[in-house]
Amino acid sequence: METRKTVSIKDVARTANVSLATVSRVINNSENVKPEMRELVQNTIRELGYSPNHAARSLVKRKTNCIGVVVNNLHDPFFYDLIKGFEHGAQQTKYNVIFCSVLGGDADSKENYVKYLTNGVVDGVVLYGSYLNDRKVLDYLKESNHVDYVMIENDVRECSCNKLLIDNYGGSKKAVEHLMQRGHKKIAHICGNPNKKVTQERMNGYLDCIRDAGLEIREGYIQYTSTDYRSGYEKMKMLISLDNRPSAVFCSDDAIASFAVRAVMDSGLRVPEDVSIIGFDNQRILPDGYRGPLITSVEQPLYQIGQDSIHILAEQLEYPEEAKLIRHVYETKLIEKETVGKCGGI
Repeated sequence: METRKTVSIKDVARTANVSLATVSRVINNSENVKPEMRELVQNTIRELGYSPNHAARSLVKRKTNCIGVVVNNLHDPFFYDLIKGFEHGAQQTKYNVIFCSVLGGDADSKENYVKYLTNGVVDGVVLYGSYLNDRKVLDYLKESNHVDYVMIENDVRECSCNKLLIDNYGGSKKAVEHLMQRGHKKIAHICGNPNKKVTQERMNGYLDCIRDAGLEIREGYIQYTSTDYRSGYEKMKMLISLDNRPSAVFCSDDAIASFAVRAVMDSGLRVPEDVSIIGFDNQRILPDGYRGPLITSVEQPLYQIGQDSIHILAEQLEYPEEAKLIRHVYETKLIEKETVGKCGGI
């Protein structure tokens, strides 16, 4: 019985008259291949009957073909588009994704997950690091030279890694400027979790925009929520109970805004006729069965960020000699809906 010779990647490269790197890129579904070259290699693979043994290659290279993703809370509706981006990004590469969820942004839990993942479980890590207490995790990653990683929403200078950031400062200015364009001058702000970097950036954007316009930041107009976005209800109640109540409120995120809308409506007032409300994130899914008016918001491209993070890390893992570290800031976009109206002269 004649034994069929095993076809190797070298046979494919030789027959197609291309480099081994080109064949590897086609097999791994890399984007950096011209369409005509990809078609040539794929046809050659079919003609020769070549079948890459990913499991064997993983053992030889000590690779897992997995990427670990650590986020603050998988149950938070905020992460819906981001997670979808991670998953679709992975489907476009050879990598699988392992998700780890850190409830409440607990620093010790996040550090334990990262240590577990980087102990040979995955080839690289994507870390959503929006909390100020993520410092311990970042210090560990900085000292761990054996793992590649992408940081989302944390721009620590000492960490040499890929960084994907959102223009939270500029986005919050867009929100406040939109309220001003509708005639609002008495604009309050309900902040998010004080332990989040994004909360500080959005607060700074609000403050600078108010000051640059020569408006007054009135007493009681800045309300700090707890770590639970539901406290947006209580903070909104406090704002509308002020003698000099605001005509508009900028909420640090859409979850807070959804409870702010509830508070206004439960008080017998109308949104936006009596109080305008604008959020941040443009979440597709809002918590606790929200049924109010569609929330005007500042959109951040979470799906794109999730997809890009996987592509960037996969490329770095496959071609480390060609990899260049990326620091990219994504622009935001104002999405007009139903919760902002013209100032009624309060």
